[in-house]
Amino acid sequence: APFDRIMVTAASPGEPTELLKQLKPGGVLVAPVGRTSVQMLHRYVGQPDGSFRRESLTEVRFVPLVEGTAKEGG
Repeated sequence: APFDRIMVTAASPGEPTELLKQLKPGGVLVAPVGRTSVQMLHRYVGQPDGSFRRESLTEVRFVPLVEGTAKEGG
């Protein structure tokens, strides 16, 4: 980190704050956000002051992010 671009391919139940912390100013993060079967695809752009501008793009359906880590060889 920090990253220029981040693409998330699983739905976060809320704003992906931990990933946004990894984005550099001027960087772009695209992520589906929502708890239901239909989420909103958002584009976040990092601002020079450390804030983020969010734009809602379209409704989407992604699998949810799950807590935990993947098992080796599994």
